[in-house]
Amino acid sequence: MTRIVIWSVGVNLCSVGPMAAMETTTLDPADRLLDAAEARFRRFGYKRTTVEDVATEAGTGKGSVYLHFESKQDVYLAVVERSLEHFLAAAEAALSVEGASPDLLRSLVVVTIDHYSHDELLRSSLFGDTDLVAGEVAQLASDLQRERIRSLLRGVLTRGKAEGSVRHDIDVEAAASVLHDSGWALVRTGLASDDPAELETLLEAFNSIVGLGLIPRH
Repeated sequence: MTRIVIWSVGVNLCSVGPMAAMETTTLDPADRLLDAAEARFRRFGYKRTTVEDVATEAGTGKGSVYLHFESKQDVYLAVVERSLEHFLAAAEAALSVEGASPDLLRSLVVVTIDHYSHDELLRSSLFGDTDLVAGEVAQLASDLQRERIRSLLRGVLTRGKAEGSVRHDIDVEAAASVLHDSGWALVRTGLASDDPAELETLLEAFNSIVGLGLIPRH
């Protein structure tokens, strides 16, 4: 089975000098602004946060914010995308293990529920069910998440077809959309329900109806 490798750069502090070690702990100005913006957005929401608030939280002036971002909306979308990267890393880890496609998809749903249940910023941007964000910026943030997750699914399906674990006649683009939309219905249920048995039943149905439909017919 194809394995998905999460690539990262590691720094061995034992092999670098004091100055290099110090540089690894220095935040990039844009990252420092994003840290400040994320703290404000999570605490007060998008509407109640201004560019000046972000600058003050970061200990700098508004000009520094506009040096890196065109608007508050751009700052918010950058915060969402950075938070999304953490989820995608967890999702890729879940999909990197050996296993049949239905089992991997099930794992992806479980990981998604776990991550989004602990990340109100991503959840509100995708589902719009809190006061943190609304309107056009919520739609843009939602579109960003949907496209990145669909891209992840397209990669899984494409690799599955190449290795023979996914039917060769599957339309990857269409299948990714179906899996995304049906999977998010399960995620919504998992986030809203306090009954693990209900989610387990739905996951089994998801495997039978959707997941097993991907397996080649012999």
